[in-house]
Amino acid sequence: MRSDRHEMPTGTFLAIARGGGGRSAVRRLLAGQLSRNLLALREVVALSQDVGHPHAPLARHAWTLLAELRRDAPGAARAVLGYPSVSVWAVRTLAALRDGEIGAEPALLGAVVAAVALRAGTRARVVMPTAPTGAAVVALPGLGLLRRGPGDGVAKLNGGGAALPGHGTGELNGGGAELTVDGGRGLVALDGVPATPAGDARLSWQPTYRLRARGRGPVFHLDDPWALVDPAGVVPVDAAGAARWRARLAPGWRLLATRHRSSAADLAEVVSVLTPLRRDPAGRPLAALAGGGTPAELTAPLISGTFPAAVGCIALAGTGDARTIAATLVHELAHNKLAALDDLFPLVEPTAGARHPAPWRAGPRPLPALVHGLYAHVAVGGFWLRQRHHETAAGRHLARAEFVRVRAACREVAGLLRVADGLTGHGRLLVEQLDTVVAGWADRPAPGRGRPVRDRTGWRPVATRWGASVSP
Repeated sequence: MRSDRHEMPTGTFLAIARGGGGRSAVRRLLAGQLSRNLLALREVVALSQDVGHPHAPLARHAWTLLAELRRDAPGAARAVLGYPSVSVWAVRTLAALRDGEIGAEPALLGAVVAAVALRAGTRARVVMPTAPTGAAVVALPGLGLLRRGPGDGVAKLNGGGAALPGHGTGELNGGGAELTVDGGRGLVALDGVPATPAGDARLSWQPTYRLRARGRGPVFHLDDPWALVDPAGVVPVDAAGAARWRARLAPGWRLLATRHRSSAADLAEVVSVLTPLRRDPAGRPLAALAGGGTPAELTAPLISGTFPAAVGCIALAGTGDARTIAATLVHELAHNKLAALDDLFPLVEPTAGARHPAPWRAGPRPLPALVHGLYAHVAVGGFWLRQRHHETAAGRHLARAEFVRVRAACREVAGLLRVADGLTGHGRLLVEQLDTVVAGWADRPAPGRGRPVRDRTGWRPVATRWGASVSP
């Protein structure tokens, strides 16, 4: 199984470097991510054989099935192979195998194959490892969690829309659990060794809920990018939680869809996962995202972030008004685009260790973070520059104040980066383009009164049913 070879015209790189590029440029970035994941998965299979990992035969079998599914159901395969949790698992598992970690589980490639088969409506049979205690939680990327535990022996899909027969009500052994998939009927059977009393070990299904915008808007899965790496640690979003996130995001999406259509189009193309971040009693997000922030930053009403290994995912905690939500989505979309670009064209030298002050964060930042911050804040500055034209008098004052603040910060950081050591040639070209954008921003009042934003789109939460949308 081969990955594609990628080339990018100079004009496309420059357009992305300036924060734009459009759908064709974004699709080039996503195609690069897909190839990166395929290369990582292939290396996982090969390295597991080279080091004599006990999962090697299972991983090889799953890889063979994946090649067949890519040929017969390319759309379903692309959707799963580009999914953020698959990206994270591939990178983490490859690193664990290279470091000789005992906990590496390359046979979990079977879960990726199962998700593709279910989306494609076809059959597959894979074998995956389970814990020595017999406990089992299997994450099917973009679909949900299949877990063994107390229940009635039947896993309900989509709030009762379909049922998964609970095969193997006994304890699962430590060698593996067989996952039999029939996508045509929406069935998954996780077979173990019947060894415990009836009712002691059952299967339950927790679907991954999605938020779907009407029309050509995005579909966001409410999911965790670490679901494949640590499925037992995932706290799924239920129907009530999905409804709350729908209400929070709807105003921001409507604003993007009606007033910032290029950003809305890129968002719909790039982002597939929103990860709700839980907070501790002090209001701080319970995630690695929180590392390094000040108390004020970590307890802000709205906190967001991205993960370089999980392109296509935005993490959120809290809420805000329509403009705040929209600006936040634009900010994190930019981080996703730059992470994908950086995979194709490294922007910072690996040896660059200097840290520099950043006006948008407390304390000095490493060079990669500063480049990312500049790119994202230029995107936000462009948002406020456009938004000034769609506001009432009071709103224009706020938008202009935000624009002036962001512009000053971007000028400062662009000037610093233009003379800093540690950028690659592509990194310097990116900074030059961003500096040109900031220098060209005109500070003039927005003409006229903004027209009110019309509600042309709407959100509704849906559960995942093997690639179809149904009401929960």
